[in-house]
Amino acid sequence: MSIVPLVKVSLIGVLDDKDTVLEATQRFGALHLIPLASAQKELEAVPPGGGREAVEALRWLVACPSQRRPVTDPDRFDLESVVVQTRKNRSAMKDCEDLVAKLDRRIQDVEPWGEFSFSDLAEIGDNRLWFYVVPLAKLSNIDTSGKVLEIVHKDRYRAYIVLLAPEEPPVGAMPVPRVHVGAESLSTLKHSYEEAVIDLEELQLERQALTKWRYVLARNLAAARDHSARRRAALETADTDRVFVLQAWARHDRIATVRDLAGQLGVAALFDEVSENDAPPTLLENDPSVAAGEDLVEFYQTPGYRDWDPSPVVYVSFIVFFGMIMTDAGYGLLLLLLLFLFRKRFAGSALGRRMFSMSVWLSVSTAAFGVATGSYFGVEPPEGSFLAHLNVLPLKNVDAMMKITLTIGVLHVVLANLMRACHEKTLSGRLQPVGWCLVALGGLATFLGQGTLLDKAGPAAVIVGLLVVGIFGSDRKVNSLKAGVLRVFDGLTSLARFINMFSDVLSYMRLFALGLAAASLGETINTLSGQLNDAVPGVGILIAILVLAVGHAINIGLGLIAGCVHGLRLNVIEFFNWGLKDEGTPFRPFRKEETRL
Repeated sequence: MSIVPLVKVSLIGVLDDKDTVLEATQRFGALHLIPLASAQKELEAVPPGGGREAVEALRWLVACPSQRRPVTDPDRFDLESVVVQTRKNRSAMKDCEDLVAKLDRRIQDVEPWGEFSFSDLAEIGDNRLWFYVVPLAKLSNIDTSGKVLEIVHKDRYRAYIVLLAPEEPPVGAMPVPRVHVGAESLSTLKHSYEEAVIDLEELQLERQALTKWRYVLARNLAAARDHSARRRAALETADTDRVFVLQAWARHDRIATVRDLAGQLGVAALFDEVSENDAPPTLLENDPSVAAGEDLVEFYQTPGYRDWDPSPVVYVSFIVFFGMIMTDAGYGLLLLLLLFLFRKRFAGSALGRRMFSMSVWLSVSTAAFGVATGSYFGVEPPEGSFLAHLNVLPLKNVDAMMKITLTIGVLHVVLANLMRACHEKTLSGRLQPVGWCLVALGGLATFLGQGTLLDKAGPAAVIVGLLVVGIFGSDRKVNSLKAGVLRVFDGLTSLARFINMFSDVLSYMRLFALGLAAASLGETINTLSGQLNDAVPGVGILIAILVLAVGHAINIGLGLIAGCVHGLRLNVIEFFNWGLKDEGTPFRPFRKEETRL
């Protein structure tokens, strides 16, 4: 685990060659540009590459379920024509889908009334048809005297009644308000629906035909965005007379490569080491097995360049915390099966492969903690069985689980402080974290060692730790009374974090609480399904299976949310609070955009 050392690169060349140098630098793709000119107004005038309409067209084509073989010859491609056709297809399909849904709903509403058409008023004595949907329980409330009405359809709950009268019956004459059926007959609606479905199929085929342009469209968009990025970069160089200066950050181990690039372009290259006044970006580099930890870290906060890389620690602890929250062997094995079935969907990118690897470990952790707590889809293994002997974590023992989770919290916070102490440069910066380690370990010893020697050693460690924090709470030199007073004030201010230490350690109790909640909900689902099976003979087994499937699916969904949110929160809030000092900016290389479909 490491933060890659960087070096500041200055490329100096003739102004006429700037565009060539920028294009080559973008193709090189390993430099993080440093703005040297304030050109905010000009930058706002530079439009983002690609155009919104073209981007929407590409998304529409890529999302098509059926794809044609892509055309790769750009000479056959007309960008404006393809974008216009795609936008028209998208708009027409949405309108057609809305029409199909509307007609389908109208047919469902009209179908109970059967096939009918409105006759000329003169043919039926200036009478009109009035339609009512009456619940069966209210049929007896209808006064049929003097009324011409007919029940044209009846189902289990409602009766569909047509009343013949020259005027709408007054309020109260019928037990329910009348309904509006519309003037179109059922056969007309079905004919319109059939035509709309055919039109929709034609539009779907047109969309499928347009997907052959997705590759060259993506290439055009990538080229447009690359050009836009170069124009923005050109505004941020320092230009004087006929000379321009392009400044950037580069990896220290690529100095020779950058020097070769400068030689090929015919520009001068100057290299400067990072100074105290510089604020370089942070480039994290880890072993591929824990590379997903970088994504977890940068999701919330990028560590400062002079700080340390917490990615491996966050990666491992997130996997452990996630497993403790899900804590069911059945759920873990089910997630592993789903990952195996959908493994090909993760293989398209480096990020997808990293996420797949981490997801596998999250599922393994869930299964492992499920075995340790004796939970298999909420079912405990029989006493005396092999699986019962593997039940080593008493999840329902509140006292034991409190001790376990608080120990995990203390060790996590202590690790954060030790890592910070190792990377600090000043004496107070190194000793303050050590003092907090003594406070945390002393408090844990006091809690766990009641009635033992630890009961006395714990408070002593807490006192020593607080003294260390208070004494080394500042790097001020006491060369005057004012400086002495300020140093004492700094020490007292540092001691105020004792409340933070207490609350942060207690935050790890959520591991036990969420794990117990998930296990209890699983047991409740099983109990409820068993009661339904007993209460309804025969069909009860089907209801019980449905309750099991839906209930455990909900429990898995809640567990996934809780595991991700709270498992990550304990790392990026509690752990970062004690382990990281500064927040940095991520290293973003100036490079060409990849065309990925």
